[in-house]
Amino acid sequence: MELQVKIKVENIFKAKDFEDKKTGEVKLSKWKIQGFEKIETEHGEQIKLIDISIPDEVYAKIQDKVGQEVTIPVKTFINNNRVGFYGI
Repeated sequence: MELQVKIKVENIFKAKDFEDKKTGEVKLSKWKIQGFEKIETEHGEQIKLIDISIPDEVYAKIQDKVGQEVTIPVKTFINNNRVGFYGI
């Protein structure tokens, strides 16, 4: 099964490289898509900006799609009891 996310691309940017403080190992940065997510709460709807990291191959296909809706294959993770996505 493949999970896909459809998102209107608000911005695309390259994140900073990450250095592990303990080992000194540097992990190269990834491209990220930014878009808005609507969340229903007990007090109404919230709109939050979300980031989805994407591999270079996906970036090459969507780099000129800012302002447009795209569909990308993703996997999920849990962070602070919330589901997050990363492109594959």
